[in-house]
Amino acid sequence: MQPDSQNKTALLLMAVLLPPTLVVTTYFILGEVYFASLRSFGTASVVAFLILFGTWILQGRLGWKLVAVYPSHRDTLKRVLLFSLLNQVIVAMAVTLICLAFDRLHILNYQFTAKSCLGGIIAGVICTIINQAVYETDASYRRIKISQLEAERLKKEQLQTQFNSLKEQVNPHFLFNSLNSLSSLIATNPDKAEAFVEEMSRVYRYLLRSNEEQLTILQKEIDFIESYNMLLKTRFGSGFQPVIHIEEKMKEWLLPPMTLQLLIENAVKHNIVDPDTPLVVQLYTQHEKLVVSNNLQKKNKTVASNKVGLSNIISKYKLLNYPDVEIKETNDEFIVVLPLIKNIQ
Repeated sequence: MQPDSQNKTALLLMAVLLPPTLVVTTYFILGEVYFASLRSFGTASVVAFLILFGTWILQGRLGWKLVAVYPSHRDTLKRVLLFSLLNQVIVAMAVTLICLAFDRLHILNYQFTAKSCLGGIIAGVICTIINQAVYETDASYRRIKISQLEAERLKKEQLQTQFNSLKEQVNPHFLFNSLNSLSSLIATNPDKAEAFVEEMSRVYRYLLRSNEEQLTILQKEIDFIESYNMLLKTRFGSGFQPVIHIEEKMKEWLLPPMTLQLLIENAVKHNIVDPDTPLVVQLYTQHEKLVVSNNLQKKNKTVASNKVGLSNIISKYKLLNYPDVEIKETNDEFIVVLPLIKNIQ
């Protein structure tokens, strides 16, 4: 909370708490005569107000000074007790000064007595304790609010950092695998290698652009994945068979960019892709979710993996605070169900 806001709050609390403090304290000094007439009430109140107002300002400065000296939450009790003790001394002096002023100025024929002065001091001390409790409650609320805002800011920064880190993992992962594919094609089929390079440049441009966004519309992701699928078909021919069925109404919904590329890449990496036993990857929408499935025909050899693909997708959804990704595996099918986010723009 900003200093201007704190000053406004302090003035508001003074406007609310000072009048009843003034009336109660003055009544315990003067007794029933204080309310005898409007003139009596007004005269005594003006004198008491001038002294109590100055006292209130002094207490406020003292309070800020103690906050500066004892800023830590661990010192709260020490600060409150010290402030309370000093407050009582200030209040006793202020009430005594009011009594002397009433006596010297002959306000309502008042004569200074220890009894009336003590009554005013007790009333002032009680009011001060109540006022201090209100101020401390307000100050605690403001501190908690500031702590919450700070924690929320730090959390957002941390989430953004983690999210950016996850996105950055995709670039080297994709490039590494694409270059491996290109390397094998150069040796076996130079013409296909050339076509592969052209498609790869289109795909990589999208990858670089998508890393600037947290979410993208499904239509863009599908357009990209069709280009990516061409890379795979260039490499595997009829051994790779993508099937895409997207409901028209779902094409403007959102999902994290590069999600589909990671899933298809994961399917190709861990399964046999061969014209005799083609890998069929299906993408379709169902119940406001995107389903990506492939037939299971796992490679006999264990494939080295840095586990970027699925963990990247799951982490993105968690960091964005969206529903969990569902992963299912049957005897012949591997299925990933992705929640789609409604585009409210």
